[in-house]
Amino acid sequence: MKKTLLSVAFMLISIGSSSAAQDTAPAVQTGSGDRIVATVNGQPVKTSDVESHAAATHQPREEALEDIINMKLLRAALAAHKISVPAGEWGSETAAKIEFALAQAMSIDVPPLSVTLIVDHAWLKDAEDEKVRVADRARLEQLRALVVAGATIPDAYTQLIADGSSWHIGDHEEYLALVLPVEVHNLQSGSLSAIIPGDGGLHLFKIHQRKEVLPPRDEVRNPLFTILRLEATIELPEESTP
Repeated sequence: MKKTLLSVAFMLISIGSSSAAQDTAPAVQTGSGDRIVATVNGQPVKTSDVESHAAATHQPREEALEDIINMKLLRAALAAHKISVPAGEWGSETAAKIEFALAQAMSIDVPPLSVTLIVDHAWLKDAEDEKVRVADRARLEQLRALVVAGATIPDAYTQLIADGSSWHIGDHEEYLALVLPVEVHNLQSGSLSAIIPGDGGLHLFKIHQRKEVLPPRDEVRNPLFTILRLEATIELPEESTP
């Protein structure tokens, strides 16, 4: 959610003597009618900058000016935190990743990444009899050895197990990492877990894919740009509407 320039000005005026105050000053002419409509930490934003950005993004000029201010603040903060970024314009997906990386570097409280794992999965229910449990564990270790040798969990299960009543076998199941045993949370694509006790039995996971999903972009942008603006000196000259 974007703040209008008026709402940003009101917020910053309300903090009075803060070094981050957003000031007004007489509009500055730069020749040929291209006047300065804002300064961001001393860097000018001209009418021509706003007109060019508005034409490229199909935004109203006021929103285009806000975008330019935000981008100047963002690039300065990225440089200060030594975060490398691609040259040129960024698409929305790249920009979201960059904003999230900066928010983390600045220790801003934003939602974490959610991690989804696509896995093959074997689960063997604990038998009541101790001797049966020992034998079942040995079978699961055999199954794991076949997977290490190149088999999939479903194929290894088919080779080894005749009675599957105590087993669950999953082929490319998708789970949020947080619902799986903690030993699996940080495994990367291609990894095979150890045999993990849990849920009244024994688990084995083969990780096919690890997907990291960013939180909703507004939940990162809003706190990030609030802090960047509060820490900046932004001047909007009188009658600065481009």
